[in-house]
Amino acid sequence: MKLIFNKEDNNDITVKIQQGTIPVEFTYTEMIKQLLENNTIDDTDFGNLSDEEKQNLEDMLEKISNIFDEEEDTEVENVEETE
Repeated sequence: MKLIFNKEDNNDITVKIQQGTIPVEFTYTEMIKQLLENNTIDDTDFGNLSDEEKQNLEDMLEKISNIFDEEEDTEVENVEETE
């Protein structure tokens, strides 16, 4: 999954998510769908964000990815228990 961040003139940060080769408006449902299919956030474009903003977003994205890692681990444990 690729996320594209951009800071507007009014200091709002916008996000687009890439579907295939096309960046589209960000939605949480699309992000979750892509994370469930493949739990990777790669090639993130932070555009014109400050270093502090980039670091905060990287931390947040890592926490989100870890949640999906925990979910996968739980699913594997549940499958092993039923076998």
